[in-house]
Amino acid sequence: MSVHLLHTATSVLLKDPTASLGDVARAAGVGRTTLHKRFPTRTALVRAVANDALDLIDSVSSHVDFSRDDAIEDLITRLVALGPRVEFLLRFPGLERDDEIRRRIEEMDRPVLDLITRLQGSRLRADLPAWWILHTLYAGLFNAWEAINCGRLAPLDAPRFVLTTVFEGVANVGTADRS
Repeated sequence: MSVHLLHTATSVLLKDPTASLGDVARAAGVGRTTLHKRFPTRTALVRAVANDALDLIDSVSSHVDFSRDDAIEDLITRLVALGPRVEFLLRFPGLERDDEIRRRIEEMDRPVLDLITRLQGSRLRADLPAWWILHTLYAGLFNAWEAINCGRLAPLDAPRFVLTTVFEGVANVGTADRS
């Protein structure tokens, strides 16, 4: 039942970041008392949703070989499949003020930043900070999930869109006016 509650809470809180525990309980089809037993406060529920998303990312990331140059492609493909569970981390306001969540996100980012740094000058631009490229990846993921949710993008196409944007940008280099 906890997985169902966390999944439902993710959806409810993404739609309305001000949603109450009562709103989440109604959407999950459980009583407020049941929800309060598992999550005594709204903050506890938000932390549980964030930690669950981080656990999910950890489990997916553990299957990525960050020593390979194509690890970004593998990681993005795996993260797109996680959808709203990870979108919550990118979008929910205030998570950055929670020390534990912030620390876990920084730990999650470390191998990706190391990979980006290693690829700068070969597959990735060296004139941009690694953190900028990382945040561009995350922005691409966010945009992909939004487009999937709106029915504009097929989930199987999303990794290609994100990776093409990161690796090639959106400029038409061959015809761009460089004056």
